[in-house]
Amino acid sequence: MRSTTTMLCLGTALLLAGGGVTGCSDGGEDPQLAVGAGVTRELEGGGRATYTLKSVTDPAEMKPGELTPLHDGRFWAALELEFKNVGDKDIEERPRYRTDVGPREGEKPFGTTATDFEPVQGPALPEVVRLKPGESAQGYLVIEVGRQGPVVGTVTYSPGRSGDIVWKVD
Repeated sequence: MRSTTTMLCLGTALLLAGGGVTGCSDGGEDPQLAVGAGVTRELEGGGRATYTLKSVTDPAEMKPGELTPLHDGRFWAALELEFKNVGDKDIEERPRYRTDVGPREGEKPFGTTATDFEPVQGPALPEVVRLKPGESAQGYLVIEVGRQGPVVGTVTYSPGRSGDIVWKVD
């Protein structure tokens, strides 16, 4: 069974390299994606969605008035995410709770906190993204990263049982 999983993941890697949009969803190791790449996943309840990390701004700057004095002097990264409902059922995403960042290779781990702050690059994603079939949403998720950037090495989105999606940040 494991060799079948391995072959499926290798096939997935080849499809991703060729611009296809799919992903391993059976607990196998997915290849890390480049920023800008999208992955389509089958979701619980029969939905289907495409997830894309469009860009990473690290360090990020917030719009004037976004930060309280309590937040001044902290360090931020802005992740531009896009969600597309490519299935035939309504879907719901919660990017603040399903997104995580990891350090660059060789760097110490850091604590992270997702926020609803709005960066200068564009609008923040809402706490809950609800999409009907054919709809899409794009926006920024700002994450406190604990120290001066650039520090983000990976971005992970967890859409549920279909397995984590990991992008490598160069």
